[in-house]
Formats: sequence, C-alpha cells, structure tokens
Amino acid sequence: MPAIASGLSIEHVKLFGKVPPRHLALDALIAAGLLTISLVGRLQIDAETAAIFSRQSDGLHVFLIVLMTVPLVLRRVYPTPVFFVILAAWVLDRTLDYPESPAAIAVAIVFYTIGAELHRKGSWRIGGISVILIVGWTGIGVLSLESVTAASLITTLVGTLTPLLLGREVHQRRRRVEQLRERAERAERDREERARRAVAEERARIARELHDVVAHQMTVMTLQAEGARRIADGADPRIVEALETISDAGHGALVEMRRTVGLLRAPEDESETEPLPRLSDLSQLVDKVRAAGVPVDLEIEGDVRPLAEGTELSAYRIVQESLTNAVRHGGPNVSARVTIEYGSDQLDVLILDDGRGPSASTGDGSGHGIIGMRERIAVLGGEFSAGPSSGGGYQVHVIIPVES
Repeated sequence: MPAIASGLSIEHVKLFGKVPPRHLALDALIAAGLLTISLVGRLQIDAETAAIFSRQSDGLHVFLIVLMTVPLVLRRVYPTPVFFVILAAWVLDRTLDYPESPAAIAVAIVFYTIGAELHRKGSWRIGGISVILIVGWTGIGVLSLESVTAASLITTLVGTLTPLLLGREVHQRRRRVEQLRERAERAERDREERARRAVAEERARIARELHDVVAHQMTVMTLQAEGARRIADGADPRIVEALETISDAGHGALVEMRRTVGLLRAPEDESETEPLPRLSDLSQLVDKVRAAGVPVDLEIEGDVRPLAEGTELSAYRIVQESLTNAVRHGGPNVSARVTIEYGSDQLDVLILDDGRGPSASTGDGSGHGIIGMRERIAVLGGEFSAGPSSGGGYQVHVIIPVES
C-alpha cells in the first residue's frame, strides 16, 4: 500500500506540474468568485421569482452550488472528472427545480475546458454527447416544468456547444503554436549542429594541412641536423652534442605531431602522400570552375615566387572556398575575378563575384565556410574580410604576412 500511495502522489505531482501556478491561481479566483456571487444571490431572490420554481433554496441547494463552483480550481488538472462532477451537480439542481443561480456559468466553463484540454476525439466524445443529452433533457423539462421555457432550449444549446467549439479552436491554436515552437527549436538545434560540425571539420582539415607543412619543414631540419652531425665528427664535442639534441628533438616532435593529428584524420581523408595544392595550381582550379559554368578571370601581380607551404595552401583554400560559394550561391549568370598580388612582405588575395552572396541565397546566414576561412587566416596572423562589395556582388579579401 505505501508503494501504491507513493506512485499516486508522484502522478499527482506530475499532473500539477503541467499547469502553471498562475493558471491554478486564476481558476481558484474564478471558483471563489462564482461561489460567493451564487451564495449571496440565493439570499436576494424575491418571493415572486422563487414561486416560479418547485423548490426553495435550502441546504442541498447550497451543497449543489458548492459542487458546481469549487471543483473549477482543478479543471485544468483533472478536466474530465471535474466536468462530470459539475455537470451532475447542475443536472440535479435543474431536475430538482431550484432557483437559478450564477453557479450555472461553471457548466459553460467546463465545456470550454473539455474542448481546450482534451484531444479531438476525447473532447467530442465527452462534450458532444453531453450537449445532446442536456439539450434533450432540457426539452423534457420544457414539457414538465413551469420554470423551463422553450427559450431554455436555445440558451442551453448555446451555453454548452459554443464554449465547446471555442475550446476546440483554442486547443488547435495551442497545438499549432507548439508545433511551430518545436519546429523552430529543431531547426535551431540542426543549425547549431551543422555549424559545429562544419567548424570542426574545417579545423581538422587545417590541422591536417598544417601538420603536413610543418612536418615537412621539421623533417628537413632534422635531416640537416643529422647531416651536420656527421660532417662535424671530430669537431668540438659540444657542437656534436647540440646537433644530436636537435636531431632527437626533431624526431620526437614529429612522432608526437603525427600521433596528435592522427586522431583528427577520418578514414576518407586524402592520402598523406598526395601533394598539397599550391598557388601554382590555381589555374587548374579556375578551369574546373569555368567548366561548371561560371566565368572566372585570374590575375597574378607582383614578384611571383614560392612562399611558405602553409601560406600557399591557405591562400589556395580561400580561393577554392570563395569560388565554390560563387557557384552555389551566386545565382544565374554569375562571374568572378581572382586577383593574387605578391608583395614584399604580404600576399594579397581578392576574390570578387557579381552574384548574390551566400547569405542571400541560403537565407540562414550560417556562413560556415566564412568561419573556416577566417580561422584559417587567423592561424597565419593575417587579415580577413568577407561581405557584399560596394559595387554589388560579394567579395572575400585576405592579406597574409610573408617573409621578405
């Protein structure tokens, strides 16, 4: 028995938890107001009005008034039981032909509650059948009771069916609002997940590419140190020891770097032996974009020379991502221009198209590719900007510092 009681109490707590406290307080206020008005009203019925009804107000009448009003406090928590309690009390009150009281308003309220709180089948099964029975019962009262007139049929029908229909409309509106809210939350979760995944993938790719670049330079450094150590045989032992330390540190750093970055590699990643793209490969990239139907002009200015692998790789990826965006989001008849300017201490990369830009096309403003490009340039200590250009279209501008 204690276990059963505990289970019931938990269920009650759950039911009460579904109803906001302010709604419970409002229902309590409505119940108290109707009860007070009804009890005061029964004392103010004049003798002429009371003579129309078969029975005068007594203790049972007061009890029925209490049954018609007080349960309203729990109408949202237990809509069906409250509906039947209030309806039964009202039917008994009218059957005994007590003087009418404002407590009858509770009947309209519970019909509304049935429509608003229950699902469609439940509300029509309980409320609809009850409307039919009550109207039929009222028709019988018209024939047998002096206090029930033909107008009571219309009053009863309107007073029960109208709140029920209104409750159904409110229920449907709530359901639509809830569906819209869930859809918006789901879209927001999907957008955040896509953004997180896109950023993670871009960071992983940057990490892999930088690993390949740095690992190459460290390998060269380590090989040079080993070569210098062999040449330095017989020289100052301190020089040989320093070269050995450099070589050992290089080997250790390479092992740790490959082990760390290896955690980021997915099975479908490009082979480690595949050469990384450089700025000299831009002409091939531009040809592919042209083949996709987007005219591209490639301009290279300044003192063209090999740069650090990380710089060339990042510049290539920026151009690749920007042209991809132009193809996807630029709209029909879009064209693009790529300008690479080699400066004495910086590499200036400008990609300009005359399309609509990624945000205008997708409408989500997520800009995952923009985030990846910005982070890629931040790693190199460069400057990055992207957005609509003053003359129309969309531009991406990158400045990467390089060694003189």
